[in-house]
Amino acid sequence: ERTTSMGKGSGSPSIEIRLSRYNRVYQPGEVVAGQAILTTAGSWSHNGIHLKVEGIVNLHLSANAVGLFEAFSSNIKPLQLMALSKEVQPAGKLAEGKIAIPFEFKLQQTGTRPLLDTYHGVYVSVQYNLSVEMLKSGMFGQNVMETTEFIVEVPIKENVPSKSPKEFTMSSDNVKKSRGTREQGHTFNIRCRLDSTTMPVTQPLSGKIMVEETNRPVKSINIQLIRVETINAGSDGSMKEASEVQNVQLGVGNVKAGVDIPVHVILPRLFTSPSIQQTAFQLDFEANIVVEFDNDFSVIENVPLSFYRL
Repeated sequence: ERTTSMGKGSGSPSIEIRLSRYNRVYQPGEVVAGQAILTTAGSWSHNGIHLKVEGIVNLHLSANAVGLFEAFSSNIKPLQLMALSKEVQPAGKLAEGKIAIPFEFKLQQTGTRPLLDTYHGVYVSVQYNLSVEMLKSGMFGQNVMETTEFIVEVPIKENVPSKSPKEFTMSSDNVKKSRGTREQGHTFNIRCRLDSTTMPVTQPLSGKIMVEETNRPVKSINIQLIRVETINAGSDGSMKEASEVQNVQLGVGNVKAGVDIPVHVILPRLFTSPSIQQTAFQLDFEANIVVEFDNDFSVIENVPLSFYRL
């Protein structure tokens, strides 16, 4: 994602940011390096060229929460993870054509908050932006700036969680959650297994599902990946919102009984991240197994998930 603000006139320069890694992915402690490519149609005086790096957690309230907690909404401020600013070229004059200005910095936290994985959510987002700005010279003209996002991945260094497989049965004798109306005499038994509910965010959610018995045809079997974002503001209250990340159809039509249906759900990059538990906010994930029958009655099993990065 890039935004550019350019000065007026045909000779106004432009800035392009090129990072040393094509995928723009870095880990804490690594050096982020690149070049700012400045292009001008004529000579251009400036008051210095500056590099600015910012890592922040943005917290947003849902429309319902804003109405309920006016005081709460005023206390929701971005959380700073990283802030860096330095001059990469002193004041001077650019000649016509292109000039490449190298830059580099070490990726590390600025204050007490640790760096977190880049994450693009609905009410919580974690972003790292790098800006190069050329300051105007004299009374006229505008500053010229280019901004680009780079991706941060934070692996855990110790205490890697062990696998936690989960087996469960969705049965007419034990319906926990459902949608629609279940007809009298409708019986079913569906056996499910997830290979692990604690897993690296880079690995797929895997397992299998089998319709062992049903006296009504199964219309579809889906697995929903759900994000649960919680924002806390101390005594002012908290907001917890669940939203769908993706919905994968595992079976459709009259799903045959007695057949293992594989579960293989790849977690979408940037829209999922390691689970986060902090004072100001929390990020959790869940899976909903949804089995819909031909009469539009659905039975749902909710399974909490925990993600981490290796």
